[in-house]
Amino acid sequence: MNEKIALVIGGSGDIGLETAKSIAKQGIKVCLTFNKNELKLKELRKSNPENYFIYKMDLLDDQSIKDAISRIIQEHHTIDIVVHCVSPRIANKQILDLCWEEFQEQIDVQIKGLFTVVQSLSGLIKSNHRIKFIAVLTEACLGKPPTELSYYITAKYGLMGFMKSMCSELTANNCTFNMVSPGMVETKLLDNMHSKIKEVASFKNPMKRIAQPTDVAEIIAYLISEKANYLNGVNIPVNGGNILI
Repeated sequence: MNEKIALVIGGSGDIGLETAKSIAKQGIKVCLTFNKNELKLKELRKSNPENYFIYKMDLLDDQSIKDAISRIIQEHHTIDIVVHCVSPRIANKQILDLCWEEFQEQIDVQIKGLFTVVQSLSGLIKSNHRIKFIAVLTEACLGKPPTELSYYITAKYGLMGFMKSMCSELTANNCTFNMVSPGMVETKLLDNMHSKIKEVASFKNPMKRIAQPTDVAEIIAYLISEKANYLNGVNIPVNGGNILI
């Protein structure tokens, strides 16, 4: 049986790192991408160089994406799993205080970046090679959006639409497309948010805490496993019951 290869886009983030560890437990080799910070990835690779591989990928640079995908396929001959779990830093800003460039950056990273990845994998997809795609969204795509995050939420809704469209169109090519929508997660993304926001979110959550990266990673690991082969087009909330669907 051929070894499976997973690509974790945004592997240097907290969710990406934990996802890589969960995937590797299934005996799958993991290729993690970074843009600016590779220190944690180097430490992870050093701990197990047979299972973890790191690649630079700038999601705002189409050629960088194409080069990274080409190198991964050249070195590993295939990609069987793609996990898209990247996001630029966010801060609370009202719509009237935003400029379009802030929307555009989120859209380019969340949607255009994944679009270029998919285009770069068109040869594998057209050959009906099965690829499982997983995208990390947000629970704000499930209910009433919070205030002051419109640029982030708009991009995530667009990413959800792109994933569902690919599910409709490319499942015929033996691929599957599933999503995970976590509530607030204890990651570096929250660094620019006021601590009171996290406190309020924890207080209001039925489990009285926000999510940890491992909570999200374990759901992703299930979705890429053989046990989830018949799941396609689903969006799983990981929020402790904060929003019920």
